[in-house]
Amino acid sequence: MIAERTRRLRRVVALAAGGLVMAACGGGGSPPPKNELRFKTDDFVIRVSPESKPTRALEPIYWRVMVHDVKSGLPIQGGEGRIFGTNRDRKTVSNGLAATEELGTYRSNLMFVTAGMWAMAIQFRLDSTRVLQKTPDWTQDIMAADEPGDFSPPASSRPPEPPPRAKDSTRKDP
Repeated sequence: MIAERTRRLRRVVALAAGGLVMAACGGGGSPPPKNELRFKTDDFVIRVSPESKPTRALEPIYWRVMVHDVKSGLPIQGGEGRIFGTNRDRKTVSNGLAATEELGTYRSNLMFVTAGMWAMAIQFRLDSTRVLQKTPDWTQDIMAADEPGDFSPPASSRPPEPPPRAKDSTRKDP
């Protein structure tokens, strides 16, 4: 009876310790951005997010792409890649990835010619001797561009001020 209680107590302590270890491993660093997408290829883990928000047609949209080795988790420096997209009308945009000062981080920009849904993907490789590895496609909603010549000031989030009161003409000031 005592031996059984001891075994149960050991199991509970082991499970609690395991839970604490798992919680500590998952809590390192800041959480990923809400709009960040994660993809896995044979050799890479690729995270991509638009830096320009909202994503609008006829405006440059900057993309941040982070690439890590799938096995070691180390950032990949000096790789080559591109980001591209195609819409329903078969209009295509693409641009190469440029390395930044951050390890494993690349940047690019795209200018979409029309609003709507675009099928997007990334291709990446370590160097020119390797084959390009492509991420699965994702869809990106590109909003309509601002009207040309629209110079109206942006709407304020503050409530409008009440109009000034008119002076009472029947009242005489001393």
